[in-house]
Amino acid sequence: MRDGLALPSARWKQHRLVEERTAAHIRPFTVQDRQKNAFLVSGTEVLFLPEAFPRLEGVTVYNGWFPALSRPATVLSALAGAAAHHPGGRRLIDTLTRPFIGPPGGPDTAERARSRTYVVAAASGAPGGSPLAEVRLEGPSIYNLTGELMAFAADQLATGAGFTPGVVSPADAFGLDTLRQGCARIGLTPV
Repeated sequence: MRDGLALPSARWKQHRLVEERTAAHIRPFTVQDRQKNAFLVSGTEVLFLPEAFPRLEGVTVYNGWFPALSRPATVLSALAGAAAHHPGGRRLIDTLTRPFIGPPGGPDTAERARSRTYVVAAASGAPGGSPLAEVRLEGPSIYNLTGELMAFAADQLATGAGFTPGVVSPADAFGLDTLRQGCARIGLTPV
């Protein structure tokens, strides 16, 4: 995440791909009846959704893993982005953030067991407008979920179950029904 703050984030805006500063935008989402902030990040959704739905004017991806850090992330991304463009800037960022970076490999099994993944996907007619459609999912720790999704994809490809080869969305690669079944098997379910 630290390294990502210095990189731009892609958005689909007015029918074209644009880059903006990571965390340049914050959006509140309701998660388990509480408002939580999330900040702008890169996501493959900006690449695959416009292809699947050509009338989409915009796609923006937000990360709400650390809702309390969303506002500070805006300032940190501006500072990290500026520092990264100066000689020695990356080294300075590494030095300043080293005390806050956890051990390699992410959280241990006990820590992962205490956390859950919550996904809110909202489609709005206008930026900041009321959602026209919304999907909410809940599942295991994001670390476990990522590993399980990668294992699901590898298993599907190893058994020849993929629909479309190449760099495609998960729905195009495996079919929507198979993807839904795989997500349910690993505990990512609608709420």
